[in-house]
Amino acid sequence: MGASSEQIAVSLQEVAKQFATPSGQVYTAVERITLDVTEGTFVAIVGPSGCGKSTILNMTAGLDPVSEGSIDVFGQPLEGINDRAAYIFQQDALLPWKTVLDNVLLGPLLRNQKAAEARPRAEEWLNRVGLVS
Repeated sequence: MGASSEQIAVSLQEVAKQFATPSGQVYTAVERITLDVTEGTFVAIVGPSGCGKSTILNMTAGLDPVSEGSIDVFGQPLEGINDRAAYIFQQDALLPWKTVLDNVLLGPLLRNQKAAEARPRAEEWLNRVGLVS
């Protein structure tokens, strides 16, 4: 990548991900990917089913650790959940026994935000998208 004044938002350097199979073998889902994404850039990861697209996104979101290599977010090593990213799951990720409000509150509460602080913001967003509880 050439010199640029644009800031690198996400940088994957020689990232690999392996999983253990039930038989004890090692399955390599992603092998040595290097990718720099500048701030404000739209990127599509395209490929056949099973080629590692979701694995790359899960690692970049901090939901799954890398087996090898490193991921930086705005120049800082990614450690844990990437709080600079939004993530939409491929399948429903709601807890059906909870209310809509409780599902929205789950993320902030898991990040140790106080319910009294999180609730007004969650209610505001539910109202914005027409899901008043």
